[in-house]
Amino acid sequence: MTKSNEVTLWGYVYSVEDTTSLELYDNEQTGSIPPEIGKLTNLTILNLSDNQLTGSIPPEIGNLTKLEYLFLNDNQLIGSIPSEVCKLFIWRDRFNISNNQLCPPYPSCIEDYVGEQDTSGCP
Repeated sequence: MTKSNEVTLWGYVYSVEDTTSLELYDNEQTGSIPPEIGKLTNLTILNLSDNQLTGSIPPEIGNLTKLEYLFLNDNQLIGSIPSEVCKLFIWRDRFNISNNQLCPPYPSCIEDYVGEQDTSGCP
């Protein structure tokens, strides 16, 4: 059973207070990015690139206001990018969501650097 100060993601338990880095890149992760990721408010690095993640980016990602690096590239993420991503202040070279299936319109704060997207499944 997960305690209130813990979050279970992809079968692992993380401390809400102590987890500052979540680097699961190239780790064969599957499934979606759970909304509970937004509880890890002390994260400065979130790197989920090069996996087989599906589904949409949860709006709760906007709770991660201490993030300095966000890498979600090279997955199969779909849908629109939540506007809550604009709550994050991340330098362009520390942000990568390319090579997914994310649909326009993109939030204005990142529209110039969403990178290559497969938009063939977009409405």
